[in-house]
Amino acid sequence: MKVLISGGAGFVGSNLAKHLSAKGHSVTVYDNFQRGTGNLPLLKDCTVKKGEMDDLPAFVAKNHFDLVYHFAAQVAVTTSYESPRSDFRINAEGTFNLLHALGAFDPHKKVEEITPVIYTSTNKVFGNNVNDIPIEEHETRYDFHKDSGFKGKGIGEQFSIDATKHTPYGVSKLTGDLYVQEAHGVVNRCSCMYGTNQFGNTDQGWVAHFVISQVLGRPLTVFGNGKQIRDLLFIEDMVRLLELQAERINEIRGQIFSVGGGYDNTASLLELCKELGIQPSFGDWRPADQKVYYADISKAEKLLGWKPQVGVKEGLERLHDWASKNKELLAKQL
Repeated sequence: MKVLISGGAGFVGSNLAKHLSAKGHSVTVYDNFQRGTGNLPLLKDCTVKKGEMDDLPAFVAKNHFDLVYHFAAQVAVTTSYESPRSDFRINAEGTFNLLHALGAFDPHKKVEEITPVIYTSTNKVFGNNVNDIPIEEHETRYDFHKDSGFKGKGIGEQFSIDATKHTPYGVSKLTGDLYVQEAHGVVNRCSCMYGTNQFGNTDQGWVAHFVISQVLGRPLTVFGNGKQIRDLLFIEDMVRLLELQAERINEIRGQIFSVGGGYDNTASLLELCKELGIQPSFGDWRPADQKVYYADISKAEKLLGWKPQVGVKEGLERLHDWASKNKELLAKQL
């Protein structure tokens, strides 16, 4: 299979590229390397093309691919407030232009004639609806209220996207999300992914950011009171899901998947700090932060036979081991 991974030098893209190339697939990675070159060693068996999002449509128009994984994005909520026009151009307009270059909106093309796209969306597409669900407050975490219908189950694919306070990032990703659906692609609305080869920082990749801060002995600020909970998905499980989707692409085109670690792999910021032995400082709540979010992943299990296999404890140990062995790289990169 001839595969293109846009944003392929990033966390998810580079891990997927390494996995697929090891399986014998022809993998082309397209990235502007804005987040650095720390993951280049993972791409040694791939074709690497450096380029900007604006130039991606022309690149795909000149080259044939059997499948496109579209991960290239502006990924930080904070940045989307600082530069909303750039956020829109990359996430919304950039995704549209890529799909248009693939002929996705040609009414004369049959679905099977359109190159399939697998897209990483975000839980931010649900906006303030998530915060409207009643919650419970416990000693170290929030959770959905026991009578809400969501406790222990989570947010699924049918949850409403009609709300305000998506953040500019959520709006731009939702625009891309809808266009990919219209183009008969596959949409993954992702919760928190973490793992090795992730250069997390205060704006994005919070689990890795916590671990790296602990390993490098850097101070850590938690925004809000730290009781926010998320479901954590280890990168190995995400890569396995993305591979399964490629294998079953003709059966699942047009589908949306709620993706995360599920309720069994939830953790709050306070709980993670305790696990890592971190004493954080605290800052103001960030705009539109979701106090509780975890994914209902039952659809992926039903249609693809997929569910996470790496628990939080094991995943943190593996991430910590990687960070400990790469202190010099992390210090340089971050």
